[in-house]
Amino acid sequence: MISEQNNDKVEMLTIDEAAALIHGLSKYRVRAMCVNNEIPHVRAGRKYPICKQVLIRWLTEPTSSFQSHAGSEGKIQRINV
Repeated sequence: MISEQNNDKVEMLTIDEAAALIHGLSKYRVRAMCVNNEIPHVRAGRKYPICKQVLIRWLTEPTSSFQSHAGSEGKIQRINV
């Protein structure tokens, strides 16, 4: 019975783990994105745990706010593949 509940387990990533998951971003950039609220995260003191499932969904699902590129110079944005 316990093994069935493991599917509902939330996996939190450190900044280093999230950076390793997102090819091309350094851990410093991921942390800056957390500090600037550009990436979904939880604040726990001085740490920024990131839910893996939410991060993957945030990176892959299109949003209506993605339609406009005005004022987005220098910012990392999701792309539709």
